[in-house]
Amino acid sequence: MKRARKALSVLLTLAMLLGLLLPMGAPAMAVTKNTLNAVPTVATDAKGLISTLTIAEDSQAANDFEAGKSFIVTLPESVKFAVYENGSWVSINDASTPVTDALNTPANDPDNTSKTYIDVSRSGIVASATFSSERSLVITFGNQTNDSQKDYIAINIYGIVDGAAGDLKVNIDPLDSGVTGGDVLIGRAASGNAVATVLNVETIGESTAEKAGVIRITETTANALGADDELKLKLPDGFKWVTGASGTKVSFVNFTQSDFVDASSTLGQIDNAQVKQDGRQLVLKLKSTFAGTTKRGIIEIRPVINVSSTAKQGDVEVDFSGDNVEAATLVIAKYADYGVKVTAASAPEVMSGASEQELGKLVVEETVPGSLVNKRKMTIELPEWAKFAADPELSFVSGTKPYNVSTMTVVSDDRHKAELSFSGTTSSKAKFEVKLKKVNLQVGKTGDIAVKVYGSAIGATQEVVVGKAVAPVEVTATAKDVKLGLNNQVAGDIIIKETAKGAIQEKPTIYDGTEIDGKLRIEIDTWGVKFAKTPKVEVTEGNLEIENISDDDTYVEFKIKSESTKPSTIKISDVQFTVDRTVPVGPIVVKVKGVAVATTNEGSSASNKTKGFDAGTIAKVTPAVVVNPAPAAGSASFNIGSTVYVVDGVAKVMDAAPYIKNGRTYVPVRYLALALGVEENNIGYENGVVTLKKGDVTVKLTIGDKNLDNNGTVTAMDVVPEVNNGRTMLPARFVAEAFGAAVGYANGQVVISY
Repeated sequence: MKRARKALSVLLTLAMLLGLLLPMGAPAMAVTKNTLNAVPTVATDAKGLISTLTIAEDSQAANDFEAGKSFIVTLPESVKFAVYENGSWVSINDASTPVTDALNTPANDPDNTSKTYIDVSRSGIVASATFSSERSLVITFGNQTNDSQKDYIAINIYGIVDGAAGDLKVNIDPLDSGVTGGDVLIGRAASGNAVATVLNVETIGESTAEKAGVIRITETTANALGADDELKLKLPDGFKWVTGASGTKVSFVNFTQSDFVDASSTLGQIDNAQVKQDGRQLVLKLKSTFAGTTKRGIIEIRPVINVSSTAKQGDVEVDFSGDNVEAATLVIAKYADYGVKVTAASAPEVMSGASEQELGKLVVEETVPGSLVNKRKMTIELPEWAKFAADPELSFVSGTKPYNVSTMTVVSDDRHKAELSFSGTTSSKAKFEVKLKKVNLQVGKTGDIAVKVYGSAIGATQEVVVGKAVAPVEVTATAKDVKLGLNNQVAGDIIIKETAKGAIQEKPTIYDGTEIDGKLRIEIDTWGVKFAKTPKVEVTEGNLEIENISDDDTYVEFKIKSESTKPSTIKISDVQFTVDRTVPVGPIVVKVKGVAVATTNEGSSASNKTKGFDAGTIAKVTPAVVVNPAPAAGSASFNIGSTVYVVDGVAKVMDAAPYIKNGRTYVPVRYLALALGVEENNIGYENGVVTLKKGDVTVKLTIGDKNLDNNGTVTAMDVVPEVNNGRTMLPARFVAEAFGAAVGYANGQVVISY
């Protein structure tokens, strides 16, 4: 209890100290909303109303304007508060009677509308508003602020810009008020009488009339442009302004058509007399009688341009210049060659061997309107291990439906291809999606699913990855040695592990839409080998359930009673083989098959084989290796495609399998050398050069080089050493003969004797 009281005492003391440190009457936070009615571009010597700054209470804190509290608004350097008198704008200090009171002294605009510096939501909100200098205005709240009503103060910023450039920001110093402090952008100062901007950038192609982005030219201040001023817009080489009724249009805001020389009688149409320099330069000239207005003038140009075959592709830049304007380079379009871009919206992972998988959507988009050729076709082709179970579906971006395209149809008998035809034309870029919603995949195939898109409508073939096939199960086995002519020989366990829950299915729907019982089969694939007894089949991980285990001497089969809700593992153990004397030396192969995983296997009795595959093997493993009685010393054998090799009658395992290329057998360098009697420490590899030493013989081979160096004597091979999947592979015959060995080949087996 004493300890608790002491802790409470310490907390109270800290609270008191914090209270003494906090200033009296300080607001919890500043929560006003400070906004501008506009952020205009003005001249560097502009005079008049720049913008209106509104400071409003937040609806959740409607009494933040506290009577007697003040804040300061300060203009940026080179900008002064101004008042309009005797027909011109002058500084508040240069007025006939210097202005100090902003609340009661109106700042008349040129139209004599008697606008004031301060507008408020209710009278009494502001007690006083005083200019403390030509740049600073101090505002103090009045007595009407202390209530729950939301109030605002609008400050009309009448000013004189004196050489400022770039962003114009006022600073709000909240002092001890509840006003949000900081800088607020009120305008941008630009040199010259007018500035030009581009409202949008269009993609165009080669044509006699292409629409480019709209150009807007704005006076920096009212009446900034004067009589005889010229505005020039020049296109790059290869482009020309298109005139006439369907050509470039010009519209005017706060100007009239008659204010310009050579303006056509049709509003907004350019007259030929205004286009110069071989059609590349457009000139707008004000008449000498132009008197100007009291509002800033705006000119909008909607370009239509001729794009010739000599035009350079890329950004189409217009050079804007003229009398006392801010020169600029304006990008109004991107000139691209006609073409079609095909991409994938996504590339999801899908199960190998599964039916009706949904792949990623193809997005087909023109680079230029009209790129897709009328009355021609586009074809989508799946890899040979994938088939369309149904026609792809089309959808059109933003609800558009260009070229009257509605369906895409599978056209090939093997269901690898689908195509559509285009008809009609479109004035805007066509963009649509192709949904590959129902695709059947062959079991045992994994990796990227790349589709080819080609056809006379789109030109060159494009290849796009729309998915990745992953194996539904991982099958492994540990190889054990067995001998010829013996019964009941123990082999390694076989493990079937799901890569995802439910990958092994209880009631799969196969490729033709039929629902069947899910089964798996473990089947011996080596002639002369049989099961000596029924292996043990059990689920060792997860909650998959199996039943009805049956067998004969070449297979074991079982049914899936219930799918897993978490990845499960099946173990086949107590595997024993009877090995006939006719079995060749090497691996005993076991296949894992079954519609519980391979739902797209067409089977022998399928009535419609077009959507399925004649390939039902999920995986192959080697739970045993046959070892022959030892032959004469000094021999080795390698089997093409097998990682098991035999040296002096002893079977061993490599980390890469031999293969045939260009009529020659390639064997991993390390295992070939060891089989030839080269010791491990005499096998070298550096900078692409393989060095093998045995006794007084040194053999050198270089990756990619046909020359073989045997103790300094160079002979030419008809193939070259190479690196395959990270393993250095050597042509067996040339290396073996370099060490004096004899080489024979028969029935996929290389035999080396030495």
